[in-house]
Amino acid sequence: MPPARPRFEDLPLNKGDPPFSAWGLYGKDDNLGTLNLLTPEVVIEAAKEIRTGMRVGLDFPVNYLAHPTHNRKEFEHKIIWKQPRAVHDDEVAFNTQISSQWDGFAHYGYQKEMLWYNGKTQPQISGSEAKGAVGIDAWCSQGIVGRGVLLDYYAWRQQQGKPYEVLSTHAITVEELKACAAAQGTELKQGDILFVRCGWAAVYEALSEDDKNAWCDMSPTKWAGVKTCADTVRWLWETGFSAVAGDAGGFEQIPWPSDADGLGKYHLHEILLGGWGMPIGEIFNLERLSEECAKQKRYSFFLASVPLNVPNGCASPPNIVAVF
Repeated sequence: MPPARPRFEDLPLNKGDPPFSAWGLYGKDDNLGTLNLLTPEVVIEAAKEIRTGMRVGLDFPVNYLAHPTHNRKEFEHKIIWKQPRAVHDDEVAFNTQISSQWDGFAHYGYQKEMLWYNGKTQPQISGSEAKGAVGIDAWCSQGIVGRGVLLDYYAWRQQQGKPYEVLSTHAITVEELKACAAAQGTELKQGDILFVRCGWAAVYEALSEDDKNAWCDMSPTKWAGVKTCADTVRWLWETGFSAVAGDAGGFEQIPWPSDADGLGKYHLHEILLGGWGMPIGEIFNLERLSEECAKQKRYSFFLASVPLNVPNGCASPPNIVAVF
């Protein structure tokens, strides 16, 4: 069993550690972070969500965007005919941030302190002392398996008659997320894997090719997401999610505010990835999931995800499926 969860007020756990961090909660060499909450008991309970056998994949194609944002490498795929035999191989090269992805703990740390989860340093991750610290491959031994919950914020706002500009830095408050969950009749439990649908894909799909390219060229790119503030951090910690994800490219609002309410210069990526070891999923395909949840009139499901087993990996396509 994981250790008792400290109070939010007790963060950081250790004097001198970055704000809101929980380093050492699962041991100084831990590489799972909040995934430790996915105990066998939690997974057994999550399996009760399987009632109809309907499956929904949540990965977009690796080359889904018109082109990668932030000048990242384009997806490359080469099919090789092993002539004269009836055999093909293929070779793939891509940046793991260009489509659906789990951000691993090596991807983003505390910027001012230049420290990653559990106090790891750049040399320990990508330099002379690199020995696989906080690599995403650590997740692959058991996968990310548990109860998923969708908060369909986009649909809820439409039902409320309150549309909003999706391709913007729109901030979703904790109060709105709680109201959305209540309207759906969705109970949130410790260990849940949270998905927030902003409606990004629905709006992006409706753009012309020229507009898609123009949006990808924006600097900085604008994404709606949960509000970067202390209320959000407290709610995520106290609810006890094992991982969080969304259809937008940041989960939190992007660009981040220069002085976040209650967080100062810090933002969610630093605290969740660097402070707690909480996976952040971005650009997940939540469109079919939204439809299936509405059809079944429930917004919880069994979830299984196994990232690429790349030693020392910083991020990975999720390879993820929801089962109803």
